Amino acid sequence: MKTLPLLVTAIVFGLMGCSEKVADQSASLSTASPRSALCTSSKSPAGSMAVDLGNAENLIEQGRAWIKHARLQSDPGFYLNAGACADLALALDPANAHALEVRGHVLMNLHDFAGAHALATTLVAREPTRASAHGLLADAELELGDYDRALATTQRQLSLHPDMGAHARASYLRWLAGDQAGARRLITAALVDRDPQDPEAAAWTVVEAGNLYWHAGDLVAADAIYQEALRWLPGYPSALFGRARVALAQGEPQRAIAALEKSLQQKPLVETAWLLGDAQAAAGDAESAAASYLSAEKIGRRGDRMMLASFLAAKDRNADEALRLADAESRTRSNVYLDDIRAWALYRLGRYREALDASERALRLGTPDARLLFHNGAIRLALDDTVAGTRKLEQALALNPHFDAAAAAQARAMLVQADKNSTEQSLSAGDVEIPDPAFPGAGS
Repeated sequence: MKTLPLLVTAIVFGLMGCSEKVADQSASLSTASPRSALCTSSKSPAGSMAVDLGNAENLIEQGRAWIKHARLQSDPGFYLNAGACADLALALDPANAHALEVRGHVLMNLHDFAGAHALATTLVAREPTRASAHGLLADAELELGDYDRALATTQRQLSLHPDMGAHARASYLRWLAGDQAGARRLITAALVDRDPQDPEAAAWTVVEAGNLYWHAGDLVAADAIYQEALRWLPGYPSALFGRARVALAQGEPQRAIAALEKSLQQKPLVETAWLLGDAQAAAGDAESAAASYLSAEKIGRRGDRMMLASFLAAKDRNADEALRLADAESRTRSNVYLDDIRAWALYRLGRYREALDASERALRLGTPDARLLFHNGAIRLALDDTVAGTRKLEQALALNPHFDAAAAAQARAMLVQADKNSTEQSLSAGDVEIPDPAFPGAGS
């Protein structure tokens, strides 16, 4: 069996400690006002204790609980509940930094990145030593496409308070820039700084560590880390998705299907339904695959236009709509993945020169994601740039030969065809008339 890297061994054998579940929780209903009703809904996850509408700190804790609930359920509607709690707290104490941060996280998750950036900028200016405000600002800067500022802001956060969140944020930024070794060092530090009182956040961080190994094509290490996340938080949807991705890459679609069905039931995401369809197709169940792909579209239309655009472009289901969705999303954010989605939609539409411009922007940071490299290579081949296109496809497959079953197979087919075309062109270029030596002057 392959020896696990040091980081993986540390995670699996004791770094994360014991696991614990998030308990089901509820609170009493108040109907004093629309906002209070939202904040103290009977579906509240914040515990059985009634929320004191006259206590700002109590409202803030309720708002944080709603944010966690929204994240776990993948339901943006719950962010409205969190926002209501923040508004009530701010009505009591307009300068309360904790309430402002709750409001900022709500804005981020509702994709009002400019609003979140303005709020975080104000908060950082008012409280320059508040590490969590720098974290909020860095997230907004990254979503708005200002990578350099996000990196600098995260560095300030680390200097102020190097906790799990700061290290995890820094790890992702370093990975985006192609520094895989630095990303692994930082995610290890994040795991050391875990909060035992927040198993969901710790499990999320473990999955992020697993993703680093997935993108590097190390299936054994990635799977071991995803399993550790499940020990920390049993049934965690993101860890189930990670394990399913590994299982499908290892040629075990049924195992992938079982994990994805559990993940999708808890957290309905476009990418989960998408991968479930791929696994069902690999298992020979075309009917179920078609149903899962339709489910992916429905989920995307309920509130995730970026991933819906990615799915539509990847499956070549509706490239025009994919481009419209990506363009609409680009009015609120800018990042390498959105650039890549636009590139692939443009490729599907045969607009290869525009596609290459978008793909080059997607690769501007050197992000080690095989999908980005594959798209760039395919676009270059379509533009008859065989040398550069072949090189990008080879880089994609060398980085992670399992990055996507269908796309990886397509990349290999493209390489074969490119080699065949190159051979034929070489033969054609060398096909000149040779004089017959029996007839001097022939061919002259």
